[in-house]
Amino acid sequence: MKRLRAFTLAAIAALPAAPAFAQAPGPQAPAPQAPPPSDVPPGSVVVPSQGGTVVVTPGSASSTTEYRPLGLPAPGTDINAGLPSSSRPITGDQRDGFDLNQPSGGNIVVYGPKGGEAILTTERARARVPDVHIVKRGDTLWDLCDRYYGNPWQWPRIWSYNSQVANPHWIYPGDQLRMRDPSDMRGYGSSSLGGGNGRGNGGSDADRLNARQGAIRRGSVFLRDQGFIGDPNKDVWGQVAGAVEEQMLLAEGNHVYVLLREGAQAPKPGQDLTVFRTVRQPENVKGARKPPGEIVAVLGTVRVESYDPKTRVARARITESLDVIERGAKIGPVRRRFDVVPPVASTANVQARILTSLYPHVFMAQNQVVFLDRGSQDGLVPGNRLFVTRRGDSWREGLSSKSARQRVRIDSDRNAEVETTPLPGDSKNFPVETVAELRVLRSEKYSAIALVTHSTQELVPGDVAVSRVGQ
Repeated sequence: MKRLRAFTLAAIAALPAAPAFAQAPGPQAPAPQAPPPSDVPPGSVVVPSQGGTVVVTPGSASSTTEYRPLGLPAPGTDINAGLPSSSRPITGDQRDGFDLNQPSGGNIVVYGPKGGEAILTTERARARVPDVHIVKRGDTLWDLCDRYYGNPWQWPRIWSYNSQVANPHWIYPGDQLRMRDPSDMRGYGSSSLGGGNGRGNGGSDADRLNARQGAIRRGSVFLRDQGFIGDPNKDVWGQVAGAVEEQMLLAEGNHVYVLLREGAQAPKPGQDLTVFRTVRQPENVKGARKPPGEIVAVLGTVRVESYDPKTRVARARITESLDVIERGAKIGPVRRRFDVVPPVASTANVQARILTSLYPHVFMAQNQVVFLDRGSQDGLVPGNRLFVTRRGDSWREGLSSKSARQRVRIDSDRNAEVETTPLPGDSKNFPVETVAELRVLRSEKYSAIALVTHSTQELVPGDVAVSRVGQ
């Protein structure tokens, strides 16, 4: 035992000395000592050293000296042990359970040649899509789309089938959600919304018609955070005056006090109203009428809980917030959804001009909503078709300078010889061409909102849209 101790002390004495530092006079605090490693073999000696520890392990014939820097884990420590499986690195043939989205079932399929690299995929058996799903506690549209369609990003699909769901973030236990396209009558049984005859043959024609009418029609136009008010005096009922909660920025779940202006229509409990702020008026377009409407930014939706006609104050809950809502925000019945109505023959010859779009785009095209300077007073009704026509050579009209007409002569023996493209004739004598078709979605007294259902060229403010009797 004395020989072992002497040998150990000799090994320690042979270690390099720590560098010397100048010390200030006075009492010195003891240097911090590193805690001894937990994996020190029995019989070893642990000696603190500068920045770490020294472990001396004697053997039968010799001893082993190991220097361990302070703060580093001991050899063999799994530094990823505290991480979730989805964050751990994997190598070789290891498998990751991916705890963020555990598969509900299925087999692991290996793709790749024998002895080569392989790709592991999980084939998950999706649940059969029912006609109607009864909402249970904890259900969300996101989860339902993942369960039935295998893609949670398709949640707007279910929402489009269920017009009774005003806010896709709020579904409640016991709600009946249609899970299939109502335009597809195949597969609808007695459990379909709208009732069934219980005989299992898909229900009567009336039942199927009710199921179809209860859903949002394919091709509907939704306005998320933009809208239009045709008459500010009629469409602005009041403003947010205060809140129950002690906070400045309000959002979904907060309760607000709405002050109704004099002469405004009294809201009813349970009625949904839109919260918005005015953004801009349609641009002044040469040759066009300037309607009184305004483009607004939609901030959210409130549901009226009570109303006092004496004070003209309504208490409401914010059921949807697309942006922060503050005191002073306006309240009114702004429409946020336009159904693409079927074509309706026009009863008047109308010539309207495109004023602008919901967003201040320079160019407008297919599937965008535009505003017209003619409305119901001029004979426009929802469903009317208007055609945007132009006369002339579009390329010629778009030339910004004469130099834009220059082109390189290909058959010249000179280097980079150019010539000017000839423009014979007068483009005003060219025939009229239809470049776009519009469908009126909503008509105010002096203006209308239309959807560009088809376009072959870009549209700009000031373009003329024409509707003829019988079209």
